[in-house]
Amino acid sequence: MARHWYHDSDNSDKDRSSTESDSSDTDLTEPEDEITSDMDLTESEVNTSNADLSETEDEIASDTALIKLKDETFSNAEGSVTPSHRISLEKVAIYKSRRYEDPSDNPTQNLSDIDPDFIKSDNTKKLQLRIVDRWHRFCKVKVKEKCRRLNWSKPEAALRRASADWLYRFLHWCCRLQYGKDNRVCKGYGSADSLKTDWKYLRGYYQRVKKRRMKKSMATRLRTGIAQLIVEFNLRTQPRKNDPVYIEDMIPFNETILRTREKRFYLGIQRIMLCLALMLGLFTASRKTAILKLQYKHLRLSLQRNPHGGPPVLSIDIEPEYIKQLLGTKALNTFSFPEIIYGVSLVFSPHVFIMGLLFHANAFQTNIKSMDDLRRLFVMRGCQQLELPLKKEMDDYYLFCKVEEIEGEPRIIREEPMSDGAFYAAIKSISFIMGLLNVFFFHQFRYGTGKLLDKTGWVSDSERNLIMNHADTSTFLKHYRPRNHTQMQQVVFGLDADQPWDRALNSMNRNKDKRRPRFLDDTEKALVESDPELQAAIRELDSLQDDYERNPIPELASELAQAQGRVLNTRQRLRYKRLAQVRRDFGPKQAVIDANGQLDGTILPDDGAVEVLPEDDMPLQQVRLVEGLTTVPTVWTLEGEWQRRNVGVEVVTMYCDFQEGGPLRGRPKRKQNVSDDDTSKKAAKRSNNVENDKLAIAKKKHEQDQKHVKTARKPLICFQCGKKFSQHQSLLRHFRPKHLNDQMCNFCADGKEYLEQMHWQNHAAAVHRLNT
Repeated sequence: MARHWYHDSDNSDKDRSSTESDSSDTDLTEPEDEITSDMDLTESEVNTSNADLSETEDEIASDTALIKLKDETFSNAEGSVTPSHRISLEKVAIYKSRRYEDPSDNPTQNLSDIDPDFIKSDNTKKLQLRIVDRWHRFCKVKVKEKCRRLNWSKPEAALRRASADWLYRFLHWCCRLQYGKDNRVCKGYGSADSLKTDWKYLRGYYQRVKKRRMKKSMATRLRTGIAQLIVEFNLRTQPRKNDPVYIEDMIPFNETILRTREKRFYLGIQRIMLCLALMLGLFTASRKTAILKLQYKHLRLSLQRNPHGGPPVLSIDIEPEYIKQLLGTKALNTFSFPEIIYGVSLVFSPHVFIMGLLFHANAFQTNIKSMDDLRRLFVMRGCQQLELPLKKEMDDYYLFCKVEEIEGEPRIIREEPMSDGAFYAAIKSISFIMGLLNVFFFHQFRYGTGKLLDKTGWVSDSERNLIMNHADTSTFLKHYRPRNHTQMQQVVFGLDADQPWDRALNSMNRNKDKRRPRFLDDTEKALVESDPELQAAIRELDSLQDDYERNPIPELASELAQAQGRVLNTRQRLRYKRLAQVRRDFGPKQAVIDANGQLDGTILPDDGAVEVLPEDDMPLQQVRLVEGLTTVPTVWTLEGEWQRRNVGVEVVTMYCDFQEGGPLRGRPKRKQNVSDDDTSKKAAKRSNNVENDKLAIAKKKHEQDQKHVKTARKPLICFQCGKKFSQHQSLLRHFRPKHLNDQMCNFCADGKEYLEQMHWQNHAAAVHRLNT
């Protein structure tokens, strides 16, 4: 039986009048002791009120007339009613005065108590605190230098009296800063924009301390000084390349996320969430924070009546709430996504992934448990939609939630969002696996989709600014419009625009090469070990270790632990830096090798043309997921497409709880391809130049090791086996069980035998400075 969604107006009036009468009866029967008796203000209380809140003469006169009118009305009523009615009227008057009484003033609420930065984002507050901390550190340096021109012991007092020269010296000191918070290495300013950002927050700090703006002449002089600092420290003045991404770039990216076994997660839901976050980022052109902090209350699901006719269509409305804002809230955008039924691949279908996640969380209020149940629903006659509400208790659950290992078991924590670090680490790994030169970053969605909005004829500039939350078009032109122009020849020749070429030349896949190294080999690691910065940290560690062995006091133990941490951090930082350099140099070097191989005939056009997907290593659950999302429709009918999409949602839901085993540790093993035997000769000839370079590097490294064994006061390399250690004590611990029973010296190679252990120890101490 159809439900009536309307009410008769007469019945509504009757219900309202009955409700009011019931409430009035209840009001008249309340006990008298619950009603305060005295509600009037005395003249002294009025006089002692805040002077800023005083009334005008007209307001006082109007209030006096209103009081007289009430008194006359009440006196007239007293003469015409009985004593019992008079008591009731007094109660009603007291109750009405109680109900409509204005709230009293709260003297504890002062504007000065409000933090002016409470509405700013956490990142903005961090940058503000960083410049304040650096100014305090600068003042401590001036106190140590015994500079008395300003009161450096009080940083804010010094800032009030600081001249433009002192602020310029402070910025120059920031450019030379090597260590930041907790004595961690400070990477310094890489670009001019970073320096200008700190200058902006320094001006804000100066204004807050001095209670007024910086003088224009002073700011002009400092801008000149900042321009000189940019030249002196050779800071990068060009912005980062704003290469856009399009859907043809992201479909292979999502397929790699679903297929690869080189990157593993704790639970399968992490793969699903990663794919969905990339879809929504491309379709909404939103910032990363707005997407990763989506909650269930930001979703609106419904079945919409199809305006083209046919069965109802599933529609998902998304309203990102955590957008960039300052000094007030911005109007939120709502993105509606009606389901597009006919498509080849489901790996970029947000409806399949969202419905899979919602079914996994059992988030619907209704008894919908699968897509088959959803397809049986229809829109009621006279209605445009049928809402599919989610459970209210799940409003604060995050769509992209946190997954972590607790007591050895992976857990889904829906009350907390996925962290930026976890998202970036996963995206970085997938970018390396795909062979991209630069790691993909979320803002590229705004470049690509923003460009499409700008070139689409039926989207105006105002609508584009509204979608991207821009105040005007200048923001888009300055930061988002790609600066690589590919259609200049077509414009000059009067040809039509070549859209495929434009996308190909602006794509992030332009520098894609899966042969690009992901890890450092042993030769590159050896070069890192010989870096002077790392060697200095190792020498400092050895010195502290010797001091601690002679005098084991707690203070030295603490310094020793910090020195060990510095060695590990320095080694890892230098390895990251070396890997980035190797990845940048790979493109030009490999291009020379490939071009020479093609000219010599050792590389044919068919080499590497067939890419074998590593499905053999995937577990059965992952194979089902990939097959369910990449199956091509065999029958182009609505029922067949529905069935294919229903299977896709089902495999997504089932894979969410699959335990993958957690992230891989160490370098993955290299696999032997089937065609390696056939192309071994070609590969050998192709890599001659690379092998020669590696042999030259290895020969140079061997000569350095030989010199180290001969001259080092506390050698770090074993003269018997050539193994290298970071500490001299580690070498001693290695030598005693491994080589103490040897009878011949491999390094000297003089053929002399040491039959007695004492003679062998004397040789190691006298010749190789190894006291065992």
